[in-house]
Amino acid sequence: MTRLEEYLRSARNRAFVGRTAEMGAFRSALAGDAVFTVLWLHGAGGTGKTTLLRRYAVEAERANRQVVRVDRFEPGGMISALLAAVPPIPAGASGPVVLVDEFEHWQSVEWWLREEFLPGLPMGTVVVLAARTPPGVEWTADPGWNEVLRVHEVGELSPAEAEMLLDRYAVPRRRQPFLAGLAGGNPLALRLAVEAAGADKDDDEIRLWLAQAVVRQVVGELPSAAHRHALEICAYAETTTEMLLRATVAEADAVDLFRWLCELPYAESGASGVRVLPFVRNAVRTELQWRDPVRHEAVLAPLGETATIESLPRTDFDTAVRDALRSWRRPDLLADNPLVHSRMVAASPAAPEPVAALRDVLQSTLETLGEDPRQGKQHRALIATYLGGAPTQEAAAERLGLPFSTYRRHLNRGLEVLCSLLWRRESTGLS
Repeated sequence: MTRLEEYLRSARNRAFVGRTAEMGAFRSALAGDAVFTVLWLHGAGGTGKTTLLRRYAVEAERANRQVVRVDRFEPGGMISALLAAVPPIPAGASGPVVLVDEFEHWQSVEWWLREEFLPGLPMGTVVVLAARTPPGVEWTADPGWNEVLRVHEVGELSPAEAEMLLDRYAVPRRRQPFLAGLAGGNPLALRLAVEAAGADKDDDEIRLWLAQAVVRQVVGELPSAAHRHALEICAYAETTTEMLLRATVAEADAVDLFRWLCELPYAESGASGVRVLPFVRNAVRTELQWRDPVRHEAVLAPLGETATIESLPRTDFDTAVRDALRSWRRPDLLADNPLVHSRMVAASPAAPEPVAALRDVLQSTLETLGEDPRQGKQHRALIATYLGGAPTQEAAAERLGLPFSTYRRHLNRGLEVLCSLLWRRESTGLS
């Protein structure tokens, strides 16, 4: 192994976090717990499927297994190239570890691979197929393949794992909430956000640079203008239904567009409709608003922007503020907080990214509170408790050097003042 190879492998290992289930499944297969195992990894672009394949290769090499890496071949040459890549296995030797990336491009030869090639490999073989889409019924409904096929969705990192990744890139804790809010738990988006932040870009530049990268590398080329319109609608609507597409996208069949949205690797379907993942939603909104402000308004208009604004009673508003502070490091929970649909968030410059906008509103209002000399103790209690990373209120009190009862008094008073400032911002528009 060359020094460059060693350096690349070391750097990749340092940046690898999470994926406990996927690594456990591969190690189990490698240990021979099954006579033959096919692992199917699927997930949106940038979730780390290729990174997992690299880790699998390292694990297999350490176990003295033959590793065959297969990337996308040119159409028409896939079969011959794959046959050439997998040499004959000596009798008695363990089967190879075959790692196939971008398997979604293998549709033209998938039948041959499933029915001819894979069944001909020796016992003990481990095959990993990485694709953006899950296996079709030809695999899952077959009683034979059902015995040896293991399917894992490579999803977003948890908030704790995302924080760990940002720590490994030495991102200051004060910058992490903003970057995590833009990128969610998508590893590629997180790394791109880190790169942009390291280039001394301001927040608006980071937001746009990341949006352009996600649209280019995760969303990619779309089949038609109608598909792009449908995705834009999905990025702005809380949830998208076939009926909504029929009312807003006149240039195509709403049935086909809705099915297409449901099948996107970066979309989630539920009882109320389909929605794209937050980091893609943020990117599509930001990129469209920058690229074509007039079209941005045209997409937004039929959705009735003002209808998404929720007017909460004061008691519910205060509860939502406290919940948002407790969820400061959890973008997934902040996305479900009713304040993301509030007037003050809609008026934020970061409004296309609701989580980032909510954090911006909370942080700027906290700064306003901190500028008042009379509220210094209350401000410090709020920061130590919610933004400072203290694991418990007792730990926050200890950091501040205060008796717990004194700390609680400052914290409760700070919450009252903060809620009042935010309520004025919500009800009057004055910050």
